[in-house]
Amino acid sequence: MTLTLDDASSIARHAFALAQAQNLSVMSVVITDAGGHIRLAMRSDAQGIFGVDTALGKARTALGFNRATMHLSKVFTDPCGVAALSGATAGAFVPLGGGVVVQRDGVTVGAAAISGGLPQVDHDLITAAVEAAGLATLV
Repeated sequence: MTLTLDDASSIARHAFALAQAQNLSVMSVVITDAGGHIRLAMRSDAQGIFGVDTALGKARTALGFNRATMHLSKVFTDPCGVAALSGATAGAFVPLGGGVVVQRDGVTVGAAAISGGLPQVDHDLITAAVEAAGLATLV
């Protein structure tokens, strides 16, 4: 089972539509396959240069721990521990809300993440976008 390019495009379209409905104009969306490889990356015109990198880190962090990064942000609160994991993963560890594991029929097929807003807003948007695309997320 895989995450298709159509799946990734659907998630991104829903994410940007949901953000626009909330008057949010600064965001990046990254969708990966189950191995953490980018299937699709998009950024809004107003997003700065770190948005895609941050979203990719959130997606890979969700995959690496098999949990939503919103949950991980509450677990990894020690700055030294976060710095150590960030260093050990060459900066790929980003425990900020907005990254989720994507599943189809109970099987992990990838991850999706948004960066640009507050952690809870990013989490809520990407969760809603994945579900609107007909897929599921892990908590």
